[in-house]
Amino acid sequence: MSPTAQLPRAQENKPSGVRSDIQGLRALAVVAVIFDHIWAWPSGGFVGVDVFFVISGFLITGLLLREHERTNHISFTVFYQRRIKRIIPAATLVLLVTLGTALLLFNRGRFDQTFWDAIWAFFFTANWHFAAAGTDYFLADGPISPLQHYWSLSVEEQFYFVWPGLMLAVLIVAAKAGVNRRRLVTGVVMALIIVVSFGWAMFDTQAHPTLAYFSTFTRAWELGVGALIAITSPWWSQIPARARPILAWVGLLGIVFSIFVINETLPFPAPWAVLPVVAAALVIAAGIGGEQRFLYPLTNRVSVYLGNISYSLYLWHFPVIILAGTLISPSSPRYYVLVLVGIAVLSVLAYNLVERPLHKSPWLGGKTSRQRRRLEWSTWRRQHGPALKRNGLAGATLVAFGVVFLAILPSLSPNPAAGYVPAAPRDSTAPSLAPQADAVQAQLSSALLASTWPEFNPPIVNLADQRVPQWTENGCLNVTDRNFDLCSYGAAVPTRTAVVLGDSIATSWLPAVISALEPLGYSIQALTKESCPIARTDVLDPRARDKVFDECGSFTDWAQQKVRQLDPDLIILSDSFLSIKRLASQAEGPAAESEWTAAYAAALAELPARASKVSLMTPPGAENLQSCYTPLSQPGNCIRSIQDDWKVLLRAEASAATSVGTTFIDTQSWFCIEALCPAFVDKSAVYADSSHLTATYSESIGAVLQEKLQSLKIAPPSA
Repeated sequence: MSPTAQLPRAQENKPSGVRSDIQGLRALAVVAVIFDHIWAWPSGGFVGVDVFFVISGFLITGLLLREHERTNHISFTVFYQRRIKRIIPAATLVLLVTLGTALLLFNRGRFDQTFWDAIWAFFFTANWHFAAAGTDYFLADGPISPLQHYWSLSVEEQFYFVWPGLMLAVLIVAAKAGVNRRRLVTGVVMALIIVVSFGWAMFDTQAHPTLAYFSTFTRAWELGVGALIAITSPWWSQIPARARPILAWVGLLGIVFSIFVINETLPFPAPWAVLPVVAAALVIAAGIGGEQRFLYPLTNRVSVYLGNISYSLYLWHFPVIILAGTLISPSSPRYYVLVLVGIAVLSVLAYNLVERPLHKSPWLGGKTSRQRRRLEWSTWRRQHGPALKRNGLAGATLVAFGVVFLAILPSLSPNPAAGYVPAAPRDSTAPSLAPQADAVQAQLSSALLASTWPEFNPPIVNLADQRVPQWTENGCLNVTDRNFDLCSYGAAVPTRTAVVLGDSIATSWLPAVISALEPLGYSIQALTKESCPIARTDVLDPRARDKVFDECGSFTDWAQQKVRQLDPDLIILSDSFLSIKRLASQAEGPAAESEWTAAYAAALAELPARASKVSLMTPPGAENLQSCYTPLSQPGNCIRSIQDDWKVLLRAEASAATSVGTTFIDTQSWFCIEALCPAFVDKSAVYADSSHLTATYSESIGAVLQEKLQSLKIAPPSA
């Protein structure tokens, strides 16, 4: 993603050496990416990165070819000096500023994660880091790294760590076959790289979609397409002038089509990245050997300027989006103003203060005499000094305003519980019918009214570490025959048997269920699998949203068989409200609710008639403490109102349970008051992310669950 587009030899017909159409392509690509990250619109805005890959492959390969044709050699020293000079300063500046701001805005745990993200990003290995961490580009539930976008820079630099050397080796070998065949042999090698990489991408996109998205091996073909266009540029330069605008417009419309039609449910990067990649290649190829005079959307001054600063725009946009989200709710109009202004100001300043001046400087300019070097620096200071002073003063002023803004911003952020008024205390002389539930309501009320953060116990360092032990230690997130016994809990000498059925939400209920039922003589068997709801309907694979998650059907059959073998006294069921958005039928609204009601009732009807069956409504969720708990935030910033999808699932599962005689428990009052849900209670986080219970809170509400089951005459009274 270098900031300027150098022409191949066939088109060096302008003094500036800059192709305005390619700069316009950069502008289109970076704007699409930014819009997608801010508004999640257009749906395929993320394909802007693929356009960048093609541009980069074309420009760098063309640069190397021209050097070899001119000198019969490729200087790796000069090449990597150019890359360092063009890429490192701006990228490092963003890393340092992001880390400094994160230190102020993030809690300790999230800052530590960001620090290590920065280390991986600095060494251009961020793509493998995020792939190894299981980061899902489209389905992130936890805090998103402000440096996640560095994955694409890592892919590019890894490609260029290998390609120049391979290219030189090919050219040397090709020279023995005759000078006229050098490009042909190089083109054949690149075509093979493209075919192998694309084949790998086709396989990995289906088998390991997260890895495929970030992998250099599954992305190399995209840079390779750009490289192949550069290698075959003599052929493209012979295209008739009248055909060039047609070719360019077909490519441009193909990119626009990709941006608006491709979405996260389609397999990516293969095969769907073919569309933006080929389209970008057509635009680039159409401009070889002749100026694009009929491509105004790309060649106008605004597009060219945005293309010039596209590298800075790309670097700054994601940290601004993520960091601003810790200051202002993304649902607030002020958030979008802050983000857009922040991206624009920081990008322009960085381009004028760092990126462009250093690119034009004598730094890493090769071997020269000391006197010559002093003269070059003197000339550079004379040319750029005044502008640097002006821009530096403007930057310092903005930093001062920013510090003041950060200081007052928390007081401007809306508190969802601002209008909450606690209910009048109940008559302490009257006996409570549900003392455990009343105690939880009192704690929830205190959390909604809290103005300062408690001393969390356990502390909020890495919230994911507070997941229930049945998930992290016993592997009960996915129960199979192999770990079946490990996922058995309860009384040493049980007199009754209970089964917990469902997905990862049911797994997070296990400490509560064990705490409630073990003292009553129950053994508890978990039969849970992540992302597999109880409802007997097809849902999409959360890792590859274009196909049905077939594992769920086979797991449900296996789990039902186990239930029949166990012949339990009690079956407790729970699943995520997010699953209703993954229906394979693509149903939404009332249609989705109707489908879910029927499918949930069908699943309940399969269960043994002898057992008492309890459908435990999933927790409503709250803001992720790892994100919203910061040095500048207040407890009110972590309060969430109940989401509409949760209400839809509540209606569907309550209706289904009633229709087949299953007890339904609405758990809302265990987590919320008046539809307001805090992220912590007393000194404990409620959720380990934004939906799964922490071990501490899950166990703490075991007494409430026991009280409820006993009041319904489902569980026996305590001894």
